[in-house]
Amino acid sequence: DPPPPTRGVPLTPSSRVVCSSTCYRAETDTGREPWGLYRVHQFTKVEMFGVTAAESGAESEALLAEFLALQKEIFSELGLHYRVLEMPTQELGLPAYRKFDVEAWMPGRGKYGEVR
Repeated sequence: DPPPPTRGVPLTPSSRVVCSSTCYRAETDTGREPWGLYRVHQFTKVEMFGVTAAESGAESEALLAEFLALQKEIFSELGLHYRVLEMPTQELGLPAYRKFDVEAWMPGRGKYGEVR
């Protein structure tokens, strides 16, 4: 069967796509709403997607390793100290079976955090 139609991007078993989207997330640093305000912050998220064949059963794992290596290369080239976290299964979305977060060291905060 052919792949489902996309917005002008034909997907094949070797496709790799980068997407960006504007996201909003509730503020959670204080744990309370000051002066009755509900605060959110806006950020732009960049995500990598890929399509793999299912011929040997190892294609998906290889693509995930490729994406992780690319993220590590970007952080290293930028001179950022980082760590890689493998996310627990209860934090995965429905289509995911495995996920990594890469966090950068933030000297001003004295800890690692998401780079958005």
